[in-house]
Amino acid sequence: MVSHIDRVANGLQKLKSMPEGPHTLGDREKTIRQLKIDLTFFQNIPPCFEPSPKECILAREVYEYATFLSVEKQDILEYEHHMSILKTYYDEFKQELRFIAIYSGVIPPSQKMYAILGLYLLYLLSYNKISEYHTEIELIPIEEQQNVYITVPVSLEQHFVEGSYNKILTQKQNVPLEAYHFFINKFVDAIRFEIARSAERAYESLSLRDTQKIFMIDNQQDLLSFINGNSGKEGVEWQISGDRLFFSRQKEQMKEIPANKMISLSLDYATELNRIV
Repeated sequence: MVSHIDRVANGLQKLKSMPEGPHTLGDREKTIRQLKIDLTFFQNIPPCFEPSPKECILAREVYEYATFLSVEKQDILEYEHHMSILKTYYDEFKQELRFIAIYSGVIPPSQKMYAILGLYLLYLLSYNKISEYHTEIELIPIEEQQNVYITVPVSLEQHFVEGSYNKILTQKQNVPLEAYHFFINKFVDAIRFEIARSAERAYESLSLRDTQKIFMIDNQQDLLSFINGNSGKEGVEWQISGDRLFFSRQKEQMKEIPANKMISLSLDYATELNRIV
């Protein structure tokens, strides 16, 4: 009879042998789903009193692959769930003196940890969770903040603060993992959204060339799609006329203030107060 540990180990080997790509997404998802079911038979993984190194290493690796697969599927809720589990393995098994970790030294650090933490930092940036982003940065040792996976989100955040949006686009082309593109694109979209709201207030119109430059859009087709997607938000219509983009603010109907009714109510309150006194 195959043990639960061997079943998970064999499942991981099968998963690793599968080529990446859309054509194997279904098979990889099915394999990971079965692996997570098999993990429920492990007795000594967190939360527990005496964790088993073998079980913990296997469980951690299963959730690492599951995390990358969630990004590939663009399933944010599933990604957040897997990441919350992984954080237990990363935080509670730390071997650094500056941390008091419950299971310190039980298992060695994962080789995928900083790749996944870099991805997590990008997630925090792209969803504007800035305070959580800075908290996570503080938890990373100084010497590891120059890690190739960590420098990507750190550089993006610095470029954003500086307003160097062209550098963000340049950084987008140079990432160590394909999975990073998903959250970087989300981050760029979030920046465009904020710029769009500012542009609506600052300008009555812009040339299409300037619009394309301001919003960091590469081609005319993407620009038209972006304009159509933003028109009508915040009560501002985006309309193209000739080679210019116009921001037309929708006029809100003036609401009449019932002055006579307000005066009557005020007099009634004054009369009642006078009676009380």
